[in-house]
Amino acid sequence: MDIRIANLRSKFEELKIDAFISGRLSNVRYLCGYSGSNGLLFVTKDNSYFLTDFRYQEQVKEEVSGAECIIIKTDFPAEFKDNPKLKFKGKVGIEAPHITFDMYSKLKEAMPDCEFVSTSNVVEMISSVKDEGELAKIRKAVEMTDKVFAEVVKLVKPGVTERELAAELVYRHLKHGASGDSFEAIVGSGYRGALPHGIASDKKIEKGDFIVFDFGCIYQGYCSDMTRTIVVGEPSKKHLEVYNVVKQAQQAAVDACKAGMNTKVLDAVARDIIKEAGYGDNYGHGLGHGLGIEVHAEPRVTFLVENTLQVNQVITIEPGIYLSGWGGVRIEDDVVVKEGGCEILTNTTKELIVV
Repeated sequence: MDIRIANLRSKFEELKIDAFISGRLSNVRYLCGYSGSNGLLFVTKDNSYFLTDFRYQEQVKEEVSGAECIIIKTDFPAEFKDNPKLKFKGKVGIEAPHITFDMYSKLKEAMPDCEFVSTSNVVEMISSVKDEGELAKIRKAVEMTDKVFAEVVKLVKPGVTERELAAELVYRHLKHGASGDSFEAIVGSGYRGALPHGIASDKKIEKGDFIVFDFGCIYQGYCSDMTRTIVVGEPSKKHLEVYNVVKQAQQAAVDACKAGMNTKVLDAVARDIIKEAGYGDNYGHGLGHGLGIEVHAEPRVTFLVENTLQVNQVITIEPGIYLSGWGGVRIEDDVVVKEGGCEILTNTTKELIVV
């Protein structure tokens, strides 16, 4: 963990700060290893302090590395005001998108000799490049998700509800060793497949339905995220047409993905294929996103922002087509960005599965 905090310190000069406060739990976990629900990390040029409350005093002994642990008596601002170790003067970076106005106001009062500097995505971009240990955990999470999908597909039949299938995804991930789901599973059948984030409902599966499965798990703190679309009964000409357009667009983006590529350009690889097929208005979300401790992480891969892909970033590639009142198709792989290409982690077939 020390190298991660050192990487954060290396940004201080560029940000024109002397210290940094991180209260976003995913960033705190990345920097010092803590996985609890209440904590804050204060990093100066010379020291690092992790603050939490009584409930986690045993947990931090096992998890926290690279920072001195302080068990607070009341709240974080009071500790900064009263604890001599935390007395500080200088410019302090804060995670502006993730700090409440109340906390900001209290910290300003508790640290009168500090000037607070708004920052965004500092730790997120550092953590977007994975080390080998992180990649191993993501690979294991993806492997579990592949296994679970293979098992749950066998349970699909007319009359089963979306919610029943989602429950099987949850149960089987836990059975295979996951600590939980990386997000609430999406199971959208028939017309509900046109909802890109359609959480499972009580709708029953029917013959002729496309079913969009989008789900993932957490293994030792790291996430997987996979989408596959299957069809119940023999596919129609329209089923095949829409599916094959998405499959072609997704594969083209996978083939184009490599270090140094502009994410907006990569997004366009898939988007242009879908547009040329006449479905441009039916694909409104980005191509993908970073994956790590959080299931939606940096870098964003979308037409809205530009990033440059770096070696060992893990991203999703997931174009889709959504037709209101009829259904939708999305295909998603998790990939590791490499020089000259990418490593596909998801092993589930992308051929249309018919059940």
